[in-house]
Amino acid sequence: METRSRPPGTLEPNAALGRFLRPAYLLPAAVVIAALLLAVAVQPSPQHSNATGSVRVESIAASPTPRAAATRTPASPTREEPSPSPSPPASPEEAVAGARSTPSATPTIDPSLLQQPTQCGTLRETAVALSVEQAISGISVRATRAAVYPIEYFSCILVAAGGSESLQLASAIRKQETAGMTHVVLVDLWVANGSKLFGQLNLRTATLAAAGQSFGAVATLGARSELVIASGQGRNVTIVAAVRNTVGESVGPITLVIDAPLAAGTPVAGKYQLFLPTP
Repeated sequence: METRSRPPGTLEPNAALGRFLRPAYLLPAAVVIAALLLAVAVQPSPQHSNATGSVRVESIAASPTPRAAATRTPASPTREEPSPSPSPPASPEEAVAGARSTPSATPTIDPSLLQQPTQCGTLRETAVALSVEQAISGISVRATRAAVYPIEYFSCILVAAGGSESLQLASAIRKQETAGMTHVVLVDLWVANGSKLFGQLNLRTATLAAAGQSFGAVATLGARSELVIASGQGRNVTIVAAVRNTVGESVGPITLVIDAPLAAGTPVAGKYQLFLPTP
């Protein structure tokens, strides 16, 4: 066999490399390389993708400062102002016309009462049990007891009792004594409402008629001067009045006069006139 000589500087082909360059090997390799290049070309960017696989691009603020969401501290929970508690509904007594009396100034106490002797001596009281009653529009007023005291004695026992209320009443009695009153009369009343409506009784305008004269009430004890009585209820109250009598030791029979009540806020005609047979 004839051997051909190769020109100087040429390389002899590699038999293994030649086998890979055959079409049977070259075509599959080209397919693999093309797939790799395609995968690199369409590889998604580092942006976040949503659940469906589509790319969601987040906008970047033009300002170099970080987003507020990254540095914001957790906000403190909003303090809710407590809603005002609903005021309790007005009681039926407060709903009656005139039931809320206007607050009055604190009564002054006569300084001279503090120097008054508290040794009042023997009891100087004239008391009588009563059962005198009158009803108007189902609201009845019954006098159950009356007591009469000399005004200076009653003032003394109030000061001896002490306490703010006693001293305030003693100051009011002292003014009546200065005005010439001689006796203090206390009348115990039982006020009952037998009607189906609320009743209101104004004891502030009550008067006592004695020895041909009329005297206004000084105070009410046990209840407010504007007394409100619910249907089917009753209240005890005492009227205090100062009267003048220069004839004898006692005041004699007296007549208690009280204006007619209000029934469910409506004025009723008439007056209570209770004749009290005090000695």
